[in-house]
Amino acid sequence: MIKSLTSKGLYNRVRAVIDLSNKYYMACEYLECGDCKKTFISNNSQLMEQLPHDLLIRFPAVVTRKYACDKSVVSLMRSRTLGNSPTALCNNIKERHTEEWMSKTIAYLSDCERHRKGRENMRLVPIDYDKPPEFNGLPSAKWFLAVYTRDVWSRLPLLKACATSVYGNILKIDSTKKITRKLQGTAAKSASWSTNVGNERGEVLISLMTTSESLSNLQIMADGLMDRYEKANQPHPAVLYTDRDCCNSTGDSKYQRLFHRWTELVIRMDSWHFMRRIAKACNNESHPLYGTFMAKVSSAIFEWDSSDVALLCKAKKAEMQLAGVSNPSFDAVRKAITKKELARHCRRKTRGTEPTIKLLEDLITSFIGATDTLGVELLRDDALEVWNVEKKHVSCLQDPEGLLLYTNVGQLTKGDILLPVYRCGRGTTSLESYHHHAVHFIPGK
Repeated sequence: MIKSLTSKGLYNRVRAVIDLSNKYYMACEYLECGDCKKTFISNNSQLMEQLPHDLLIRFPAVVTRKYACDKSVVSLMRSRTLGNSPTALCNNIKERHTEEWMSKTIAYLSDCERHRKGRENMRLVPIDYDKPPEFNGLPSAKWFLAVYTRDVWSRLPLLKACATSVYGNILKIDSTKKITRKLQGTAAKSASWSTNVGNERGEVLISLMTTSESLSNLQIMADGLMDRYEKANQPHPAVLYTDRDCCNSTGDSKYQRLFHRWTELVIRMDSWHFMRRIAKACNNESHPLYGTFMAKVSSAIFEWDSSDVALLCKAKKAEMQLAGVSNPSFDAVRKAITKKELARHCRRKTRGTEPTIKLLEDLITSFIGATDTLGVELLRDDALEVWNVEKKHVSCLQDPEGLLLYTNVGQLTKGDILLPVYRCGRGTTSLESYHHHAVHFIPGK
């Protein structure tokens, strides 16, 4: 039988609550259990969790041992972007509290001065006025971070549900050691690799830390991801991009065995990593011909959509005419188009296995013996050997047939012409960006 708690009066301490620009105070009741005679404070987490959700969300603060923090302050830390750190929040709140204290102090002193002059005019005995209260400092930035951690912990079931409700048709998998190197304390050196799976929208589906990239270590992650798709009745992904183990001459590749339930999953290699392998044939990246060579390698793999490029050239020409150039030539228009504009408004596609192999072979052959002004050759002596090793992966670069790799995410007006804005789902670039952000987000060296 469930019994209600009875009141034993007010708790003997009033708790200060940190708000955006001021403090307010929260008083609580003492509650007693009739059976065990234990007492509880009314804001105890065990009691709060028993409240209906519509009542629970009305509670205005996150309670800590000494202070409490209003939820309006906590909500400012939920957007974890660059510049939005606990230290920055602490400084901003301190500035607003200081400004509020100063305005109230000035108002109090002004009232005291008016009251003093009024008594002088009435020839009354002067009185002494109390000094304004001193400004009480705020907790440190670590306290704000602890409050944010408590808030996240209270929303953990919802966050888990949101994190495990992310799917995608184009998946990317990538691993890094930079994140695990920042593990400290008892977790230090307990893992070597951080492996992540993302989708075409740049969202991370699942993360795992392991001691190696072996099948046995990654199988738990793969099984969990496949189970998630099956339980949600989601269609199987069409393609998986990776930077290694894309194919196997003796049978199924590593990732085909890893995601064995997705029988129609196509494994593709990231083009940037393939180009980095080709770059090993160069003596150094500071060679004057290195940029030209790598640009031609990219052109041998991809070709721009002619209709998109034509529309962009038309828009760029109209933009130049509006800027005062009466009749710009075709070459001037093409030179005015930046790489960022091409990637944003134009789609690319692969040329096919055989044409790409022929173009790359001709390119490497034509650059053999090419030197700079000091006679330093761009390509090493074993450039053809490097190419012969990587040639088998050209087929892994090709776009899967019938799969839309580009998503129209908006429109942009340039020179009175409406241009589409595309987002590309090809490759593992989004995961590389996520790893870069995560490494800088985690404190430590």
